[in-house]
Amino acid sequence: MPYRILIVDDNPNNSIALKLLISEYINAEVVEAHSGERALKILCEQPVDLILLDVQMGKMDGFEVASYIKKNNKTKDVPIVFLTAAYISEEFKKRGFEIGAVDYITKPIDEYQLINRINVYLKLIEKERNLNILLENKIKEQTKELFMQTEALRRQARELKKAKEEAVAANDAKIMFLANITHELRTPINILLSSTQLIKQYLSTSDSIDKVKLKKQIDIQTQNCYRLLRLVNNLIDITKIDSCNFKLVYIKCNIVEVVEEITMSVVEYVKAKGISIIFDTDVEEKFIVCDLDAIERIILNLLSNAVKFTPKGGMVFVNIKDFQNYVRIIVKDTGIGIQEDMLESIFERFKQVDNLLTRKSEGSGIGLSLVKALVEMHGGKIKVISKYQCGSEFIVDLPVGNIDCSEKCSSFDNSSIQNESNVIKKINIEFSDIYF
Repeated sequence: MPYRILIVDDNPNNSIALKLLISEYINAEVVEAHSGERALKILCEQPVDLILLDVQMGKMDGFEVASYIKKNNKTKDVPIVFLTAAYISEEFKKRGFEIGAVDYITKPIDEYQLINRINVYLKLIEKERNLNILLENKIKEQTKELFMQTEALRRQARELKKAKEEAVAANDAKIMFLANITHELRTPINILLSSTQLIKQYLSTSDSIDKVKLKKQIDIQTQNCYRLLRLVNNLIDITKIDSCNFKLVYIKCNIVEVVEEITMSVVEYVKAKGISIIFDTDVEEKFIVCDLDAIERIILNLLSNAVKFTPKGGMVFVNIKDFQNYVRIIVKDTGIGIQEDMLESIFERFKQVDNLLTRKSEGSGIGLSLVKALVEMHGGKIKVISKYQCGSEFIVDLPVGNIDCSEKCSSFDNSSIQNESNVIKKINIEFSDIYF
C-alpha cells in the first residue's frame, strides 16, 4: 500500500514545491492543504501516514492544528514534522514537542535533509505496519486456535454429556433388565414349585388320583417350562446376534403361504382368549428369499404381542401386500395401543410399554428387539404405528432378494410349517406368557 503524505502550508507556492520535490524522490501520494481547517477535514476523510505542518499560518497556526490532531483518537498516532523559520527558540521547540511533534525542519528547506528524514519516518512507519500485520496475523491465528480449542472443549463436553446420558440410560436399562429377568425367572420357577407341591400333596393325601387336577397342574408346569425356554432362547439368540454368530439359512419360499400357515396355526389359541383373527392378502403367490425359522419367529412374536395386549372381543388382522421388489407384512390389532412417548423406544432391548402392563402380561422386553434384529438381517425394515387405546399396527417390509440363486438357496417344501408338532411347540413357546 503506497504512503500518503499531507503537506499543510497556507502558501500554495511552498506546498507545490514540496510536493514536486517529494514526488521526485519518494513513491508516495502527496496531499495538499492550504489551511488548518482543510487539513483537519482531509484527516477525517482519509488516512495519512506523515504530516508536514507549517507552524506560522494565518487563521489557525501549526500548534493549534497539531493539538486538534493529537486529541483525535483516529489521528493521534500520525507523526508530525513542523516546518518553521530559520531561527527558533528552545521554548518554541519545547512547545512543539509537548504537543506531539516528532521533528522540526527549518526554512529554507534543505532538500537532501528533508528527503532523508521523510525516508527515515516512512521506514519506521513501514516497520510499524509490518509489526501490526504480524500482530494481527498472530491475533487471528491465536483467535482461530482459541476458537478451535473452545469448539473442541464444547465438543468434548457434548460427548461427555452424551456418554454420561448413555451410561445412565445403559445403567437404567441394566437395572430394568435385571428386574425383568429376575421376575421372568422367579415367576415360572415359583409356579413350577407350587404346582409340584400341589401334585405331591395330591399323591400323599389321596388314595385315588384326580386326573383332572393332576392334568391342570401338569399343564401349568408345561406352560411355565415353555416360558423359561422362550426366555433362554431369546437371551441366547440376542447374544449370538450381538457377537455376529447368528446365521440365517436362506431358502426360496412363497411368503404368502408361509405367513398364512403361521396365522392359521394360532387361530385356536387366539379364539381361546375371545379374540378374532383375520388373514388377507392382495396376492396369492409371492416368492422371496428368507430364513424360514426367522420368519416364523417374527410372525409368531408379533401375533403373540397382538393377542397379549388385545382384550376379549378384540380383533387381530394379518395382511400381506406386494410391492414388486419387497413384500409388506402387517400385523394389526384393536388392543390397548402404545403411548406416544414409547413409540421410539419400543424396539429397544429390555424396553417395555408400561410397567403396569408388564405385570398384567408377562414379558422380558427382548422379543421386539429380537424381531427387529431378524428383520434387519434380512435387509428389511420394521416400524410401528399406534395410538394409545386405539390399537397398534406393526409393519414389516422384506426385500424379495435374488430368487434365482438356486445354488445358494433351496426351495421351500412346506415341511416345517406342515409339521404340526413342531408348529405347536413353537406356538406354545411364543404364547407361553399369555394366560388363557
